Amino acid sequence: MKLQEKTPFTITSAFSQGWTGGHEGSGSGLNVHMTIKNLNKKQITLKDFYFRGKKTAIEDNSNNNNDLYIARFLTLAKKEVILHNDHKKEAGNEPPELQPKFPGELLNNEGIISYEEEGKLKYYKLKNILYRFPISYPSAPPNKQ
Repeated sequence: MKLQEKTPFTITSAFSQGWTGGHEGSGSGLNVHMTIKNLNKKQITLKDFYFRGKKTAIEDNSNNNNDLYIARFLTLAKKEVILHNDHKKEAGNEPPELQPKFPGELLNNEGIISYEEEGKLKYYKLKNILYRFPISYPSAPPNKQ
């Protein structure tokens, strides 16, 4: 797999930002926001984004001509694992989810965009992704009855 030196679109900004939900079970994650201009959607399809050892689809949020695309990495709650001498009691354990391996090393502020152009899958390394302070969403106000 060969990384492209140039892309047929322009990435004008990119930043990552963690988030945490305001109540138990609401989850947490990390989003990578990218402003991508001059993207001909008839010829180019953005596919996946590889970042910090994980892979997710690139979501098109380019409404109102804001050219915004987001890669959302959700942090799943840890599942309880049963360890027991009786292997039948361990049978309900789910196997761990394996993350895709991407050849080469990426720094913490680098990611890879995969896109399809003319039926060919291509890859581009995005460097210098800025880090923004995480968002902690407030919990819902208590029920006053």
